[in-house]
Amino acid sequence: MDKVLIVDGNAELLGTLKEGLDKMHQFETLTATDGEQAVQILSSQSVSVFVTDINTPRMDGLELLAFISQHHASTPCIVMTAYGKPWFRKRMDQQEVLYHLEKPFEIGALASAIFVGLNLRDEGIHYKGIKTSSILPLIEIEQKTCRMEVSSNTRGKGFLYFDEGVLIDAHFKGFNGEKAAREMADWDRVAFKFSELPRRRTRTRVKTELMEMAGATWMRDETVDLRHEEIHAIQDSALSDDSRLVADREVAESVLQRQLPELRAIKGYLGVGVLNRDGDVLFADLQHDALDLDRLAIGLSSIFSVTEDTADQMGFSDCCGLTFHTREGTVLLATSHLPAVEHFRVIGITAPDGNWFYMKVQLENLFPKLAAALD
Repeated sequence: MDKVLIVDGNAELLGTLKEGLDKMHQFETLTATDGEQAVQILSSQSVSVFVTDINTPRMDGLELLAFISQHHASTPCIVMTAYGKPWFRKRMDQQEVLYHLEKPFEIGALASAIFVGLNLRDEGIHYKGIKTSSILPLIEIEQKTCRMEVSSNTRGKGFLYFDEGVLIDAHFKGFNGEKAAREMADWDRVAFKFSELPRRRTRTRVKTELMEMAGATWMRDETVDLRHEEIHAIQDSALSDDSRLVADREVAESVLQRQLPELRAIKGYLGVGVLNRDGDVLFADLQHDALDLDRLAIGLSSIFSVTEDTADQMGFSDCCGLTFHTREGTVLLATSHLPAVEHFRVIGITAPDGNWFYMKVQLENLFPKLAAALD
């Protein structure tokens, strides 16, 4: 007989649900009052459908869903919330591996959801697994602060960064910020896990609201709309970002133009560029048209983000630079901890036999000059 596991911190509610479902004689109902007990059951028995409240003791519902995605990716899941029920614009019905159920509910509603999960398994649809977009509303509910690692067998691996339930940044391969987040939001059959938000992840680079990113809205009695002042605040923020980008381009050009004679004198010099944290090239000087600095900047920014997080997780101090050597040349990326220019990054490129170390020194010397130009 199929087994259904229900997890909820309310033991009385669990007893009521089990009693009602057992009367149907269609499946065996297992229960757990906390997340750790649920993991023990999942690790020792085969469960056909998994049901959990979003708030469970000793391991919350999101952590349990992460465990499911890693170890039982094809198991249909039902998550119970008291906050509301997300309605997904791209979903015509609830034929998804992750089903959202709003409390309070009639036991018949839970039974129907369980039967949907069993039917998905019987029809083989359950193998598409959990979608990233189905998880995102739950992160907003929990106001979770974390780094979320998302893995797909067909797409690869990426990272989403949340601060109190707000998506602030993302990176995936050569993409960062909004573009990376939108790419990962469409993935299905994902495995995901959570870790602490790295200390350096404080700047918001994703402007889109999380529910919009998920392609969903809340199904509840009261619809909450943005007030006029909130709309104006968002518009002002966008204008402020555009103004800063223009100002940063002017500063980067003026400083780099003055330093070009000394930089070009470096043995094996191929080019330099000044970037912002988003990987936008503010100004560059290249010796060859074949050098695609825009593409290189995006790739380096993504690699540097992973390096920053790895250093933080391993207990090292802040990462301040990156160097890699190829047969065609050496590429360097440098940053600064000077508050005024923390948002700048500089790239230098030398030939294989070039003096890359001196290039590194010269790149680091650019930051005080950039800071002075901003005053």
